[in-house]
Amino acid sequence: MDAHDDRLQYGLIAAIVAIGAGLWSADLFLARTENAEVRAEARQEYDRGAGLLAQGKASEALDPLRKAHSLRRTNRAYGVRLAEALIASGKFEEAGRVLAESLARSPNDGESNLLEARLTLRTGSLPDALAYYHRAIYGAWTGLKPEEAETRKIQTRMELAELLAQRGLKQELLSELLALSPEVLGNLDVEKKVAAWYMVAGAPLRAVDAYQALIKEHPGDPSNSARMGDAQLALGNYRAAENAFAEAGNVDRARQAEEMAELDPTGRTLSSAEKFRRSERILEMTRDALVRCSGDVKLIDQAAYLLAKRVSGVVTNELSEQRLSLAERLWKARPAGCDDQVLRQIIQKLAQ
Repeated sequence: MDAHDDRLQYGLIAAIVAIGAGLWSADLFLARTENAEVRAEARQEYDRGAGLLAQGKASEALDPLRKAHSLRRTNRAYGVRLAEALIASGKFEEAGRVLAESLARSPNDGESNLLEARLTLRTGSLPDALAYYHRAIYGAWTGLKPEEAETRKIQTRMELAELLAQRGLKQELLSELLALSPEVLGNLDVEKKVAAWYMVAGAPLRAVDAYQALIKEHPGDPSNSARMGDAQLALGNYRAAENAFAEAGNVDRARQAEEMAELDPTGRTLSSAEKFRRSERILEMTRDALVRCSGDVKLIDQAAYLLAKRVSGVVTNELSEQRLSLAERLWKARPAGCDDQVLRQIIQKLAQ
């Protein structure tokens, strides 16, 4: 083969390579164009579906969100919004599949874990739901600014606190409130909710601290003083409760707290004679309450007998406790719907 033939062969190879490169470039251009069109279509469907979902039209949002998700299955936002619409529409099985796919791809995604928590509340166990709530709180909230992500985490913890309060899980609620309290300082509405939740969690002392801070920050809001009174009552601090109710302008509650303070037989500085006088008064009030409510006749007769019995000489602590013990028995035996706020509070304190 001479030099001329070599040149022809090399030229032919170069032409084939150039044609191949041109075809590859054309295919790449077409693929990119097609991909851009798919992305644009998916985005258009997503925007339409998300808009309907935001308007509360979850069922109408399903078709466009399903289409957006099918066109771009790796887009986190498309899957999350679809799952949200599915849960709102009661399509829990399909929502579970969508969320399983999302969490398999991004197990630490905050929003996916939050939706899984809500779904698990409807279809699974409470402990599993609580675990997903915590993953959401400590997870990553993609696409949000740091302050926005922090806000979403606080909102998620508040949603969890509301759930725990509704279910009566006091210890778990208290744990969430201890974490939430320092995060919401300066947010009046949330601080009020946290203070109220402390009462639900059976932590009136923490509620007192929370309401003291609120009163200091917002002295013109009487509702904080009124709720402070409730917290002090729960602690058996009747004089403090009386003062709080008075500051709130609630005359009736202040008068009740004053009556409780004057009845309370647990004070360490009370003389034996004063404790006995108060115990007799508590027994008398409890008997009268049961008479009004047509309670246990035998217990009523026992109370009447003890109250009529003359006590001579020095009164002892044993005599006072005898009367208080019978008052507790009467109170426990009262018919349903038979109540007296003052007695309820006093006898609750006796039982502590």
